[in-house]
Amino acid sequence: MINSKFLAVGVMSGTSMDGIDISLISSDGKKSYKHIKSKFYSYKQSTKTILLRLVDSFAVSKHSIAHISSAEELVTFEYIAALKNFLKTENLLKIDLIALHGQTIFHDPINKSSIQLCDEVKIKGSFKLPIVNNFRQKDLSLGGQGAPLTPIFHKLLMLEKKITLPVCFVNIGGISNITALDNQGHIYAYDTGPGMCLLDQYISQKKKINFDKGGKHSLKGNVNLTILNKLMSDKYFNKKKNKSLDRNYFSVHPFMKLNFNDACSTISAFTAFTITREANRFNAQHLIVSGGGSKNKYVINLMKETFKGKLLTADNINLNSDFIESQAFAYLGIRRIKNLPISFPSTTGVKYSVTGGKVN
Repeated sequence: MINSKFLAVGVMSGTSMDGIDISLISSDGKKSYKHIKSKFYSYKQSTKTILLRLVDSFAVSKHSIAHISSAEELVTFEYIAALKNFLKTENLLKIDLIALHGQTIFHDPINKSSIQLCDEVKIKGSFKLPIVNNFRQKDLSLGGQGAPLTPIFHKLLMLEKKITLPVCFVNIGGISNITALDNQGHIYAYDTGPGMCLLDQYISQKKKINFDKGGKHSLKGNVNLTILNKLMSDKYFNKKKNKSLDRNYFSVHPFMKLNFNDACSTISAFTAFTITREANRFNAQHLIVSGGGSKNKYVINLMKETFKGKLLTADNINLNSDFIESQAFAYLGIRRIKNLPISFPSTTGVKYSVTGGKVN
């Protein structure tokens, strides 16, 4: 069994908090990998509203912990419904495990705290399958940032596609995280800065819509260089490696006095420039972009202008950019079952390469 391939379901909710990504893959947890199918399930608006309020309240006071259990119950209910729909045509007897990331609501590596919502006991009770969850805690306990955890999967994809090294892979979700492979194939990773969380938050507050579809508002504005340069000099960027962000580290406050389109442009530029500045540090020949941010034309245009190599979206190389992370956690779940490492000193700052996740 240890040498066999596993059929694994990966379930992921990112810092954008818009819903649930589910993927089914087959892999040996090493070099063999096949994507079978993926699907996105939107949260009910009421669930999303409660989650956003909970996350925002954490930025003000940790006493909001009292509301966690009720929010987790809502998230778990939505996970069960989504998984039932996703697996309705599958033979559950053939599925080996569900890798359950859950919904991140708080991340503070300094205090070794990262909170993901989803009740694994109820998930296991509903599907009678092994559950792997709590991926971040072991890394945190051993001095790591607890994030990013997906670089080992990004490395697999880049090597599988035979992309010329050095190469960088960036996922623009709520937060942007980069994985770099140098000429020798050594792996480095960290959060570069905000992904789409700032823009989503700003647009939601101003227009009551979820996101800047295609970057249409950002494309109409002008970047405020004064605000952008101040943000680009934040102390977070002084540290060159082993760093991760909570979605509330940066605020929409600096943009609130700008006109709407200029604010969208400036926020998008902040996301784009913080990514390409890091990719250029590695002298990467290629930059592969996945996640929701890869659909924002303005962000992509700015990245193409400022990245010194060739930029490709994951979709350009026949990878579904919307489901890289959910596939990654299915892969990490398999690696946990086989006791293979999922985080490394050069990706999270952990003391030594270590596996992660609790098997239920």
